[in-house]
Amino acid sequence: MNKNLYTRIVAAAVPALLTGAILCSCSEPKFKIKGEIYGADNQAVLLEKSDFHGRWVVIDSTRTDKNGGFSISREAPVAPEIFRLQIDGKYIYVPIDSIETVSVTSSLDSFGSNFTLTGTPNAEALERFEKELMALPQNVAPDSLNAFKRSVFSKYIHDAQGSIVAYYILTKTVGNKPLFDPSTDDYKYFAAVATGFKEKRPNDPHTALLEQTSLNAQKQRNKASGKHLEIEAEELKMIDIELPDENGKNIRLSDLMKNGKKTVVIFSVLTHPDSPALNLSLSNLYNNLGGNVNFYNISLDPDQYAWRDAAKNLPWTTVFDPEGAYSQNALKYNVGSLPVYFIYSSGGELIDRAESVDELKKKL
Repeated sequence: MNKNLYTRIVAAAVPALLTGAILCSCSEPKFKIKGEIYGADNQAVLLEKSDFHGRWVVIDSTRTDKNGGFSISREAPVAPEIFRLQIDGKYIYVPIDSIETVSVTSSLDSFGSNFTLTGTPNAEALERFEKELMALPQNVAPDSLNAFKRSVFSKYIHDAQGSIVAYYILTKTVGNKPLFDPSTDDYKYFAAVATGFKEKRPNDPHTALLEQTSLNAQKQRNKASGKHLEIEAEELKMIDIELPDENGKNIRLSDLMKNGKKTVVIFSVLTHPDSPALNLSLSNLYNNLGGNVNFYNISLDPDQYAWRDAAKNLPWTTVFDPEGAYSQNALKYNVGSLPVYFIYSSGGELIDRAESVDELKKKL
């Protein structure tokens, strides 16, 4: 959402790819966001959606009429999503489940800080939460913050199983810190939302991310207290991927791990101008490891042919994700920047992540 669970932005794909996986026909189901912005005459209103980098991308726009009225319709999302309206750098976030109409009322002067959302229960809940959060002092005392979080859980999360609003709330920040931090006692809130998504939306891309976040938090907590966490069969131990290499042969991550070595999953864009220097650093690390670690490099390049030329001389396994900027694999791994590295143990368990080659080298 506004920071997509701790995000750092790297542009990696053609903006046109971010407007939707495939252009829809007029007959496809759509949602609508309409409303009135008092004091806005012929004012530009932008509709934005977050891509997997956590970067908000403009996917549509319109202008208000002389009375401040506007309306935007778009193809319904495959899974519930949060969109946002922007006017002059001010934002109003809008939850969309499927084909529905949400109405927004505000004024040009107070856009983003004073508004109403109507049309769906989720929209109304998100409005109430946003206003409560805005009323929270910037330097709120820890006890007051914990009381606020308990109240938020009771009002918006406890009974909202599989709600995109509950997911959105977990991504919000207070100042420069996350409102809910899974590395603290807040792990229980992530576990509650993960359980709701698993029951109500097992195929939603957010579900695997929530399960992994919850499981990792629990493992770290037990490790710190000296307890051993037994991973049950149904719990998420790894996030498997199967994609084609430069020869068109599908390579499954879990098959690569069968050799009993540690494995590094890399998300990158091989045709990015910085990639040659990056690949040189990775090659040095790969060679220094003496073949004792697998590299599984997932490329999110917009051009498959250019990617193939860049990938053919690399000594490790490189695969191409045709979904590019809409990669469900990247979403499941909670990719917040490119490049990024995920480390699996020799037993096939996701144990760590790194944001740079130097950090990866230290953790290996």
